[in-house]
Amino acid sequence: MDADAIATAVIAVGFHDLTFASVAERLGVGQATLYRHASNRDELVRLGLDRALRTAEWPGLEGEWRPLLERWAVAAWRVWEQHPGAVLELTRGVVPWSIVLLADRVGAALVERGFTARAAVLAVDLVFDLTADSRRGVEILDAPMVAQDGRVREVLEKQWRTPSAARADSVAAQVHDEMILAITADPFDWFHGKLRIVLAGIAQELAGDDADAERIHDDDQTTRATGTLR
Repeated sequence: MDADAIATAVIAVGFHDLTFASVAERLGVGQATLYRHASNRDELVRLGLDRALRTAEWPGLEGEWRPLLERWAVAAWRVWEQHPGAVLELTRGVVPWSIVLLADRVGAALVERGFTARAAVLAVDLVFDLTADSRRGVEILDAPMVAQDGRVREVLEKQWRTPSAARADSVAAQVHDEMILAITADPFDWFHGKLRIVLAGIAQELAGDDADAERIHDDDQTTRATGTLR
């Protein structure tokens, strides 16, 4: 038994149901034997997360910075989607070394496209934080509420659909209606909308000379197509 075998067992058991007993049973060993290779549950989680990230299909690093970051954010979303519970473990502080190496790769690609090292790190951090936080929100909303006989999302939707005291044509009522649409929207589409806003902010605040040239090119294309400035 080695670390890779343990990591494979962790993935097979799943992060939601992860215990020493379940992993030991999957491996066909006693818990005492497993303890000799992983001293606590967090170590099991770290091994599983590391394998999930190392074996995932990541996109290439070619092309302009904006579609590159977008591809990597979507790929990260799909990894967390494929392994329910994994992002909850990550966001509570169990961080495998492989995620640092992935961030380094993407950050270096941004520097090659005109970002400063600091701006590249901030951009990568923003995009991957958004991705993890969005997936975490989905898993929380999709969790069951036994006492309420439904998922958190469904219970909240029912509560929010309770008629408001505000006039139907008021600004508050319009915002309330949009909140209901947000919680019932396709989770990936909602995440992707937020991602595009973050990417626009990165273009405005962090992009270097080469990245600025890309943005100016995009603006010129839009101006030619619409006849107006963005």
